[in-house]
Amino acid sequence: MKRMRICTLVLALALLFALAGCGGASKTDGSAGTAAPASAASAPTEAPAPTETPAPTEAPAPTETPAPTEAPALTDPPAPADETVYVSTAGEFLEAIAPGAVIELSPGVYDLSAYLAEISGDVSDCVLRGFTVDGWQAEIVGIEKLTIRGAEGGKVEVVAEPRYSDVLSFSACTDISIENITFGHTPEKGNCQGAVLAFERCRNVALDGLDLYGCGTYGVEAEYTVGLALKDCVVRDCSYGIVSLAFCSEVRCEDCAFRDNAGYDMLSLSGSFVLFEGCAFTGNGGSGFLPTGYYRGSESGAYFEGCTFDAWESQRLGEELPGCGSFVIGEGCRFETDPGKRIVHVSSLEQLIESIAPDTQIMLAPGRYNLSDALAGLLARDGEHFNESRPFVRIDKKYDGPELVITGVNGLTIASASGSAADTEIVTDPRYADVLRFENCAGTAVMDLTLGHTDVGECVGDVLHFDRCSDTVLRGLDLYGCGVYGVGTEACGQLTCFDSTIRDCSFGTLELYAPQQRQAFLNCVMTGSASGGFFYAEDGSDGEFFFFRCTFGEGESNTLAFSRDIAAEDCSWSEITAYPDYSEDWEGDYVWEPLDTTCLMAVSFDGKVLTDEYLFLCYESVDRQSGEVSFETGYDVQYLTFAEDGTGWFWENDETGRPFSFEMDSAYSCAISFDDGGEASIGLYADQGGALPDSMEGRLWLALYLDEAVLWFY
Repeated sequence: MKRMRICTLVLALALLFALAGCGGASKTDGSAGTAAPASAASAPTEAPAPTETPAPTEAPAPTETPAPTEAPALTDPPAPADETVYVSTAGEFLEAIAPGAVIELSPGVYDLSAYLAEISGDVSDCVLRGFTVDGWQAEIVGIEKLTIRGAEGGKVEVVAEPRYSDVLSFSACTDISIENITFGHTPEKGNCQGAVLAFERCRNVALDGLDLYGCGTYGVEAEYTVGLALKDCVVRDCSYGIVSLAFCSEVRCEDCAFRDNAGYDMLSLSGSFVLFEGCAFTGNGGSGFLPTGYYRGSESGAYFEGCTFDAWESQRLGEELPGCGSFVIGEGCRFETDPGKRIVHVSSLEQLIESIAPDTQIMLAPGRYNLSDALAGLLARDGEHFNESRPFVRIDKKYDGPELVITGVNGLTIASASGSAADTEIVTDPRYADVLRFENCAGTAVMDLTLGHTDVGECVGDVLHFDRCSDTVLRGLDLYGCGVYGVGTEACGQLTCFDSTIRDCSFGTLELYAPQQRQAFLNCVMTGSASGGFFYAEDGSDGEFFFFRCTFGEGESNTLAFSRDIAAEDCSWSEITAYPDYSEDWEGDYVWEPLDTTCLMAVSFDGKVLTDEYLFLCYESVDRQSGEVSFETGYDVQYLTFAEDGTGWFWENDETGRPFSFEMDSAYSCAISFDDGGEASIGLYADQGGALPDSMEGRLWLALYLDEAVLWFY
């Protein structure tokens, strides 16, 4: 067993606040209580406040004599909103670019590289002259509200000669519109290393009626961009593929033609999601259609609706779609051959559950669905036979109701048939149940759904929970409390969440525990929850937590803004209203209360209750002779882990663990046999209310009867 590094005192105390009610850090399902360790708190680093644009300073009134000498303007003033600048040369075009400008290009060819080679410096503060390997390129930076359009009645073509340059690149720009222009490189196909149009860290880019041709590597290349729309565009003859997108969201291609591109992956996506509507893919060829990175376990996706696919594209999709749940085939798509994915439309949760299988795309009709009612009906019909007869789903009995577990499925998609979370909702009643739980799944996608618990206030289950899953994509979701966390993960591979809202969860937005790869959230809104959540990555793993252009509410900002466990870029934070206390003696503020065991009642359980939890943390130790209580207030917290093969570890500190085997010896007791010859037993107890001050009724505690002590775990 790979040994984890366990939490410090900061972890234990932070989690213990959870034990006093719904707002605590302890995460349990209906079978066992658990809380995950956090890294030690570090000195706060206050998130930088957004820089305000200074108010313009009025120039002093000129005196009559002598006449003032005007200083040369450093930047061109913005063009009036209602004024169009008409240009007919490459120089006029580049010099007219300014914030708010509307530029119309007369018919003709605009050779940008020839003009840039003639001048000796940047065109302006916002149009830079950048040198690539074999020449100059125009780099537009920091522009807002720019429109570039070709005149009607003739062809407008903008070209570049250097093979390593982009024809036109944009960086940190907002509200860019480009219309009715042809862009391309002058060298023949196959010799270029630059894209046709490139965007980096831009927002709200609209490309309409463009013809983008190679030898450029890709028609459009974008990084860290939100809101990129192509409409009635052609991408053709590019030497690498159609598009290359890295960490982009809200990308839409509508009524576009993608033809005769070749080279590598036609859709080169990394951490990005694209919606294709009414597009035609013809005559393309390369190493693959979908991103090779995804095929190996990346975190991107696409939704195709009303699209047509030629023979090569259809064949490649048939080979590549299996195992890729995040690439969705919508209505009206036409293929030359079978696309390799089973598509099922359902109008009830019973149908949805019965349809769960590998490489299956389940499209749920709009409506509000109660999952606990559906599970109760299936159990009433099939009883225990339900779990025995279905390899990919099971129904677990939690403390207060049933929970659906989807297990061992590759390439599963669950999405709204309408493409909108606003009209398709799945709820569950049991507070101890996750709304949807996934175990050991790969290539899973959940899209365009609203999910939550019916109760408000004191939930213990998550909204979505993933245990040992990989290559998971979430998109267009509305996840709401009382769930303890909106998204919980344990020992998972890559997970990417696009364009989703997580709100009003009772403890925090996210619980991401021991990831093996990146967990990324792009263009998401997280608000109304008690905190940002809990993040823990094991030393030496590739686990990391990344947020790009997300918006955080007050509770989320108060915690995440100071976290050194996450990387947040270009995010919007609420005003900080509370600061963490990092003083050395802060633990003295917490009053440790012994468990009142008279408020606990023994409950029946089985071995799966133990293995479902990642670990159990020790709260207190009670001497069975004297009744003396000692609390786990040290830096090395004791904890238990259980594996499905009947083995486990009792970690007595951060360095020493005792392996054991376990076996149920009654409905209420589990026998422990340590490898060193020691013996112990385990019981499970439910809080009837009052075991700790203000504790929640139903919270589960695990008792380890070891030698002369009883150790209580949660």
